[in-house]
Amino acid sequence: MKTGLKIFAFAILVSLFYSYVGQTVPQKITYPPESAELGADMSATELAAAGEEIVGGKGTCLGCHTIGSHSESLRFPDLGGIGAAAATRVEGQDDVTYLAESLYEPNKFIVEGFLGGMPVINKPPIGLSDDEIKAVIAYLQSLGGTPTVTLATDLGYTTAEQATASPAQAAASGASTGPALDGPGVFAAYGCAACHNILTADRGVGPSLHDTGSRMTKPEIYEAIVDPDAIVAEGYPAGVMGATLSASGFYQKVSTEELKALVDYLADQKGG
Repeated sequence: MKTGLKIFAFAILVSLFYSYVGQTVPQKITYPPESAELGADMSATELAAAGEEIVGGKGTCLGCHTIGSHSESLRFPDLGGIGAAAATRVEGQDDVTYLAESLYEPNKFIVEGFLGGMPVINKPPIGLSDDEIKAVIAYLQSLGGTPTVTLATDLGYTTAEQATASPAQAAASGASTGPALDGPGVFAAYGCAACHNILTADRGVGPSLHDTGSRMTKPEIYEAIVDPDAIVAEGYPAGVMGATLSASGFYQKVSTEELKALVDYLADQKGG
């Protein structure tokens, strides 16, 4: 019994520590736009230009990374000069291998002085495609180096099986199937009403969302969903929303389109 209580207490302390770290490290947030247009005949330089758009948009990379600015410490390393540094980070890896691993398996190697926790970007809620990831790598190569990656480059990783999986396989893996839901549909389907009132100002397990659009911008709403412990509403404990969404499989099931629809829906809630 005493051992169990000690383990429980230790788990609480660890959770509080990481919540503290998450809230004290400043972040930026960029709302993801539509997917970039990528063509099979694009050169590495053209692909890098498309990758820059993805980094600043759909990839939400600038929420936790700066590029060539060390004046503000964000959650993850500055990316200035990464095109040259990538080939020297891990012994035996060239720049393409290192960058691919960093995006597909972001917590396999952690840069000294930083904590792990970067999300896997080829899965929801970010959900970059393999081609989009190649574009991002080409752009990262251009930061201090020369882009060589094209859409024909074999990175040694693929998520193509997700596109060819049967509906039964997709359902078993937690992937979304069928047409994307609209904002109210997402709110209902993922059980948001169990914790949040959206029609009234009454407090629930979580804060009322009836006036979200008058209090928060779309980027702030997006951040509150993707990284709910970045800023915690006064009077509510940290860690609860993130744990709830993770336990329900929300982050594995929600599509990029559904997430955008949910943000738009919440931004329309002005109260009154």
